Amino acid sequence: MALYTCQVCKYIFDDSARGVPFAALPDNWGCPECNADKSNFLLQDKKNPDKPETQQSAVLKTTPFVSEELHRDFDEVEKWMDDIHQIAASGKSIGEAMRTRLPVISWDDILILGKQLAGLPLSNEDKVVTQTIIGPAAAQPLILDTPILISHMSFGLLSPEAQLALAKASAMAGTAIGSGGTGVLDKCLHSSRRFILEYVPNQYGVTAENLMKVDAVEIKFGQSCSPGIGSVIPGANVSAELSEELGFPPGQDIVSPSRFPDIRSPEELKAKIDWLRDASNGRPIGVKLAAGHIEDDLDFVLAGGPDFITIDGRPGGTGSAPKFIKLATSLPTIYALSRARRFLDRNHAEHVSLIITGGLRISPDFAKALAMGATAVGIASSALMALGCQQFKVCNTGRCPMGIITQDPELRQRLDVEKAARQVANFLRVSTEELIQFAKLTGNHNVHGLGLKDLCTTNSEISEHTGIAHA
Repeated sequence: MALYTCQVCKYIFDDSARGVPFAALPDNWGCPECNADKSNFLLQDKKNPDKPETQQSAVLKTTPFVSEELHRDFDEVEKWMDDIHQIAASGKSIGEAMRTRLPVISWDDILILGKQLAGLPLSNEDKVVTQTIIGPAAAQPLILDTPILISHMSFGLLSPEAQLALAKASAMAGTAIGSGGTGVLDKCLHSSRRFILEYVPNQYGVTAENLMKVDAVEIKFGQSCSPGIGSVIPGANVSAELSEELGFPPGQDIVSPSRFPDIRSPEELKAKIDWLRDASNGRPIGVKLAAGHIEDDLDFVLAGGPDFITIDGRPGGTGSAPKFIKLATSLPTIYALSRARRFLDRNHAEHVSLIITGGLRISPDFAKALAMGATAVGIASSALMALGCQQFKVCNTGRCPMGIITQDPELRQRLDVEKAARQVANFLRVSTEELIQFAKLTGNHNVHGLGLKDLCTTNSEISEHTGIAHA
């Protein structure tokens, strides 16, 4: 008897029950549950069928004086044992997809207070404004129909089909989409309604022509899951199409540096923002920061004169980041938002729009963030789930069985662009409609009228540090 486990969905293939050896299955055979390729299956330990063979156990087989029978992947007390084994066996850091799996203070601990008598809710027929303006002081502000926008996700991480579906969805919902750090794909730009170019140290897509085509530019200094270390697109994800777009050889890692060589002072940041503003004919210019030294970084940024600031808090997700960096860095989004809003207000920077990202999933989260002072919220993981993501968390392998985070031509065919676009647009529209309901039940004619007065919390830590009253 031999058992094989799918490393994506954990389906177990029993060749004795099936009557055919696993090795005899055709190469194009797929998992019956998740359609993952045959290559995603690993042989289980025949003496312990409940334990799949891992990279560590495979190494241990060839290590003298160590019995595989003694190897354990899990210990009730030493929760990092398996990770330590993996690092010891491979000699490499562990990469991990999506958000950290450690607990993070939750938006669920914040509640929205509905009005009834002492204050009246709106009538069903009352209109609520959802229009959102990013960079109101800019010559050409970014005007959206909703305060929910799609955050930056790079081509090379996303399949071309996934990125195109997100662009189409953003247009259907009247909102904006970010380019990600790998520049501008023309078909995504043309399919979107509002497009934000992400300006990274490698300056992908930063041309005079593109700066006049996009609707805003955001200078990226960091993201919550990997602050201060730059980013890497694994060579396995560098397809011929991406290679042509960026001018890198196919199959070679693309490394984005951790810092800008020409931005080391507030004066240099101001020079960069002024240059981008002039080159884009007055488009809003923003700055993206991982949530860390909030006040110090914002003091630096405000001196540069941005039109908007994006704060990415914990537990922001990623296609791939060093696991131990991700689990140990960045402030929770709730605290980061509260501190950023207070700092901007103290410094009379109400004209600077504040976008918050990192761990926001559903309309109650969005409403609470607006009430805490965000101008808009950026979503990525929620958008991917609306697209069809099943959270298999294999993004870093480039073998997403849903065709979303992969460059494999066969896997990409599994994503129906038009259907996926409609799904994401539905999620954005319904979430906006639910924001309207939250505004109505709190007596606000504008979703941006939501405030701390409309919130309470059951968490003493939140009430002590954010200005939200305890229940």
